[in-house]
Amino acid sequence: MDDSFIISHLQQKIGGTRHICTKDCVTRPLRVHVHEKDGEHIRWAGNNQPWMNKSTFKRSLKYVFVCQSSRTVHHCTRECTLEPVPNNDHTLVCPVSGVQWDNETEVVRSWKLTSKCVPCIVSDKRDPNMYSRDVDGNVISDTLNIKDESCKRTVHKILRLLVCSQQRKAHELEKFRIGKQNALKQVNRYVKYSKKNGFVNACTAMNIYTTECFRRPNFVRIMSIYEPKLEKYTSDIYPIIMRLWKIMFKPRVFTFDIFVPAMLYIMQRGIRVNEEEVVEPYDVLEIILPDANVLDEFGIIKSTFTQTKNAIRASVRNILESMSVEDLKKKLH
Repeated sequence: MDDSFIISHLQQKIGGTRHICTKDCVTRPLRVHVHEKDGEHIRWAGNNQPWMNKSTFKRSLKYVFVCQSSRTVHHCTRECTLEPVPNNDHTLVCPVSGVQWDNETEVVRSWKLTSKCVPCIVSDKRDPNMYSRDVDGNVISDTLNIKDESCKRTVHKILRLLVCSQQRKAHELEKFRIGKQNALKQVNRYVKYSKKNGFVNACTAMNIYTTECFRRPNFVRIMSIYEPKLEKYTSDIYPIIMRLWKIMFKPRVFTFDIFVPAMLYIMQRGIRVNEEEVVEPYDVLEIILPDANVLDEFGIIKSTFTQTKNAIRASVRNILESMSVEDLKKKLH
């Protein structure tokens, strides 16, 4: 029983009008199986028999589609007679099945199905101690190698993004704009109320306006104080972040780029275990970091950020099952 006979038999059973499908037709796939019992029998959605099971299954017929308007059966093969059309990947495919025939069949509907390779981490093959040498080329102790220096620059980059980047300035100005709108509403309410009594106090209106405008602190006003100190903050924060990164997660399930912002927000208040501080809070982070609920504006996915924070705390708890608090503090400080 060859494929052409099966398709002819299906078309006869399903009926319908003769029709040549195009890309505008709406089709649905049809499962076609061939079973063997006293000869070969065809199974499809309208011809299921109780005896048809895995033991009687012989083969299946792929890429069979039925046009919903004309009920025309289309079997896509290398000899497909329909005019191919370009898909999103600029590849010629069958307009009905979306199958590309080129030496072997492959369903090509989007780039996600055709991308078999993903970019991997590119290793840095430069001198690993290039940042740790003096003018004569000798390695200096207590300095950073190229990998550590790269991580340190990542910490500084994320700090700069969250503290004094254009995104932070835009966020603070938007926060001020919303505060200004609310302030004007409150002033208008006060003026309407005061006019009923025949007297409007300008000082009171000004106080209401100023209070509402800056009810949420505006960091732009003091940004210039903290921006020059980012290098110092990076030097203070970076060693703790790196020590936690090295001892906590093996294998690691997230990248260093998401680990850093999670640690920055954890270090706002630190980590305490049984009234002892495993990670001491870095108080200035409470002032300079934006609210965690607006991190999407800075390109940091909020759900991943929250999962990473939870994973860090869970990892600390797991480490303390096999290590005392004092031993962990010694590793981190």
